[in-house]
Amino acid sequence: MSEGGWAGAVHAAFTQPGEHWCHNPPAFERAHSAAPLVSSGPGAATPTMNMPSTALLNIAPQNSSSLTLSGINGYSIHGDRVIISTSEISNHRHADNLSGSLSLELWALDRPYFGGDFDGVALAGVQIGRVQGQHLLVNNQYDLPFTAPGAGTWTLTLMLREWEGQGFVTRDQVQFAQPYVVERKAAAAVQAQADNVITVNFAAAEPPVDRRLSLNEASRAEIAAIKGVSKKLAEAIVAARPFASTADLLAVKGMGPKLLEKIRTLVRL
Repeated sequence: MSEGGWAGAVHAAFTQPGEHWCHNPPAFERAHSAAPLVSSGPGAATPTMNMPSTALLNIAPQNSSSLTLSGINGYSIHGDRVIISTSEISNHRHADNLSGSLSLELWALDRPYFGGDFDGVALAGVQIGRVQGQHLLVNNQYDLPFTAPGAGTWTLTLMLREWEGQGFVTRDQVQFAQPYVVERKAAAAVQAQADNVITVNFAAAEPPVDRRLSLNEASRAEIAAIKGVSKKLAEAIVAARPFASTADLLAVKGMGPKLLEKIRTLVRL
């Protein structure tokens, strides 16, 4: 352990209950938990870290990575904002090590994640800098813009990712057992004025013309014309293509989850 012991950074405590809250137990709880536990209402077990009275506890898998998320990890969604909480972000490497730039990202995946490549929707993210070996950040809470995924049943996953010079690599992840469900909007009811009969229009619409810009085919100038994309980032995108999935764009330096969501409706592969 380095001189001065373990260091940490403390962020503002969460004090109000959210519209949607999930969290995972710390490591010492995992050894004693046999199944998920829901606690709510008067007399129920009270989670730590001043959490709302309703919470879902998951058993998170142990991870042998030298960069880890540990303790209680959770999220609380409030409209277009989300509060992401994690007890500890740790660097277990030697004391003379300095990690690459770290990114904490909340993703919606269409299936459970077991490592390796993935594709999904980036909901929120924050760059948290670099962490010295044998040090950790504690009691971390981030109030971030939230982009909801489309209709479907999603597995929400909190990922700790490290920049390695060519892109971000996932070092640890916490998968939340409670599915995040977005309902599909119902067909609009139309009232005929002549006979006052309520009808529902299920007629198939004309297939829309895809006017999104292809990042695998567009020129550097066309990509740089996208609002929010600099000429330098456009050059990096051209140099890194072709892309197999939208998640691959996050490996391009300068492209973060927030910007990717901002341009997602304007581009395609």
